[in-house]
Amino acid sequence: MFHSLMTALVILLFFSSPLFSDTDNMDIDQLALHAKKENKHLLLFFHKDGCSFCEKMRYVTLDDDTIEDMIDAYFILVDINIDEEGSIHHHDFNGSKHEYAKSLEIGFYPTVGFIDGNNSIVYGAIGYQDIETFSILLKYIYSGNYKIMEWEDFQSKMEFESED
Repeated sequence: MFHSLMTALVILLFFSSPLFSDTDNMDIDQLALHAKKENKHLLLFFHKDGCSFCEKMRYVTLDDDTIEDMIDAYFILVDINIDEEGSIHHHDFNGSKHEYAKSLEIGFYPTVGFIDGNNSIVYGAIGYQDIETFSILLKYIYSGNYKIMEWEDFQSKMEFESED
């Protein structure tokens, strides 16, 4: 009885938390604080309705078991469909999801962006990413190599090491 009561309480607290309760209205600043506490990065996934590459990224790349495990371990995924209602708060920005994407000068979809625990955008990648490339990109971010080397150099290094 006590165990089931505690489980119900934990579930209630989880879904009533401001970080998780309202996916239509996102506070990137609060999510970045949460990510910092968990030693993770935010992974912003920008996409839109009717985009075949967005759908492929969402249902193939992001649904891959290895990718899901990496995201669970090192990131907090923030799903931003620019065609959906809702607002975003980030730094001095308050507005719609579409306006937020425009404020970041995103014009092609899908696009992913990474925010560190200090609430700074550290990297972005435009376009569809296949599973292999995306797994290397995730490693580039979570390993911190984005601070010391260019993406192309890291990608070449990973491809070279995989040949051994």
